Amino acid sequence: MQNFGSNDDLDEKGHVMTEQPKIKVKFEPKPKPSACPICTVEYYQKFFDIEQRDVYMRVRCSLLSWKPEFQQCVAKNPDLWGPLWISTTIIFILFAGGNLSRFLLEEDKKHFQYEYNYMYVAVFLVYAMAFVIPIILGVIMKYILKSELGVFDIVCMYGYSLSVYIFVLILCIIPYNEAQWFFLMSGLANSTIFLLVNLWDFIKKSKPALMIAIPIIVFNVALILCFKFYFFRLIYAVDD
Repeated sequence: MQNFGSNDDLDEKGHVMTEQPKIKVKFEPKPKPSACPICTVEYYQKFFDIEQRDVYMRVRCSLLSWKPEFQQCVAKNPDLWGPLWISTTIIFILFAGGNLSRFLLEEDKKHFQYEYNYMYVAVFLVYAMAFVIPIILGVIMKYILKSELGVFDIVCMYGYSLSVYIFVLILCIIPYNEAQWFFLMSGLANSTIFLLVNLWDFIKKSKPALMIAIPIIVFNVALILCFKFYFFRLIYAVDD
């Protein structure tokens, strides 16, 4: 028996359909590229596409400051997630640790009051050090001094250079002046050496490039002085 097709294969006039109806596909036009890609959210997505183990590996490289391995660890894939996480953690430690240090020194603990200004100052100070200053230095190095490193390479490096202060500031809660200075100076040495070692191939090229080392050192020294004299300043009220 010849199969003339099922009812589903009949057209509107009852004839057997030998061909399936063609489906018209409507193609949406591609969005036009933005005139300012750096102003779009999509531009920054690649800087947050990173595995947790990669962040830990980069933190490890930053703590081993004398080894110029950070650029190999990053492998031309800088991220902003690590610097954002590190700087936000430091802000929390400054607020909580600074108040805890004051609490340990307070004789009348029942009337102790938190210093909420620590939060505002910490946000301004740490985010400026982690993002604003390296962006300025990165622009100078990239577009004036013709560095091979991009602006976000410098921001990534600067952000990870602050990771040592996570441990340093926790230790600074200990209410002893000499111990705090020792921890802060150790953090300063680690952070500064890390930056200079990993930028040395660029710094040694010329005198103008060598001048970049000056603001790096100055800003790092200014940072620990702010840590000491603002967040842990009341240590001087204690007699040894």
